[in-house]
Amino acid sequence: MRYGNFVDNLRLFTRGGSGGMGYPRLGGEGGKGGDVWVVAHKKMTLKQLKDKYPQKRFVAGEGANSRLSALKGSKGKDCEIPVPVGISVTDENGKIIDSQMPENPLC
Repeated sequence: MRYGNFVDNLRLFTRGGSGGMGYPRLGGEGGKGGDVWVVAHKKMTLKQLKDKYPQKRFVAGEGANSRLSALKGSKGKDCEIPVPVGISVTDENGKIIDSQMPENPLC
């Protein structure tokens, strides 16, 4: 809800990165997709988060494909979401994933 300049909750789109393609004939493995992390910051507010990322989309990088010169693909880039301290993170069904986040933990 929004009351003037106060933002009470915020819905974000998040997606982890997909893994890379392997090279089965040579036993190659594709790289792991990146992760999405929720990181609490003391001076952050939901309004600042909304203003800084108006699209509200956070997508981690894709893992690299396996190839002849590198049978193990590299990991995708992680994505960090800066949030205020003390928020609750829920999924699309309202199930609480984490709540009352202290400063700087990774969720």
